[in-house]
Amino acid sequence: MRLSDPTVAEIIGPLGLDWALVDAEHSALDLQTLQTLMIALHDSPTVPLVRVPWNDFVFIKRVLDLGAEGVLVPHVSSAEESQEAVRACKYPPKGNRGAGPRRPSGYGVREQEYLAEANERTIVLVMIETAAGVRNIDGILAVPGLDGIIVGPVDLAASMGLLPDFEHAEVRAAIETVVTRARAAGVPFGIGRSVEDATEWLQRGAQIIPVGDDEAFIQRGVQTALRAFRRATSPV
Repeated sequence: MRLSDPTVAEIIGPLGLDWALVDAEHSALDLQTLQTLMIALHDSPTVPLVRVPWNDFVFIKRVLDLGAEGVLVPHVSSAEESQEAVRACKYPPKGNRGAGPRRPSGYGVREQEYLAEANERTIVLVMIETAAGVRNIDGILAVPGLDGIIVGPVDLAASMGLLPDFEHAEVRAAIETVVTRARAAGVPFGIGRSVEDATEWLQRGAQIIPVGDDEAFIQRGVQTALRAFRRATSPV
C-alpha cells in the first residue's frame, strides 16, 4: 500500500488478505498518515506491516508504537545490520526498543500485557537487495529473532551494475543463491515485487507472496473496464 487515503486501507482490510505492507520507503507517507492507516486496518483480520525507509531504530520504534505489527527493513547487507533490525523491534534484554507503546497497548489500558508479549508477536523482516547481502546471506539468516527475508530484484540488479535488467542471468543466479540458503536455514522468504503468477515462487517454497499493490489494482481495474467498454461500443 502506498496511497495515503485511509479509505483504501479500510476497503482492503476485510477482503481476506493475510497481511498488508504499507510502503514508507518509496512513498510520501509521514508518521501521522501511517497512524491513520494503522487505525483503518485495526478492526480487520489483515495484519498491518510497514516497510520503513531505512534500518533506523528510532523510526522503527515509532512505527511499532503507532500499531504496526511488524516491519520490513530495506537494504540489509550483513549479519550486523540484520541484528540491528531485530534489536530495534525487541524490548530489552533482546533489543533496544524504547518502552512507550501507545496504540498497541490501548493507550496504556493493557500496557503490561502488551510489553509481556510484544517480543514474540512483533514480525521482523529484512530485504536482501544488494550484492553484499547475497554474499553475507548465511550470517543474515542466522540472526535470532529474524522472521523472514524478502528479495528485492531491482535494487539487487542496481547494486550489481545491471539496472534496469533485473531479469539478467546474474541477478537470477544471485536470487537463487538467496532462496537456496533460506530454504536450508528454514527461514521464510518471498519476493519484493507483486507476483501475478505465484506458481514459480510457491514451487521454490516461498511463504511470503504479495498479490499486488493498491496503485496497480486501480490501474488494472480501469484498464479492464476500458477494454470492456471499447468492446461494447466498437462497430460490429
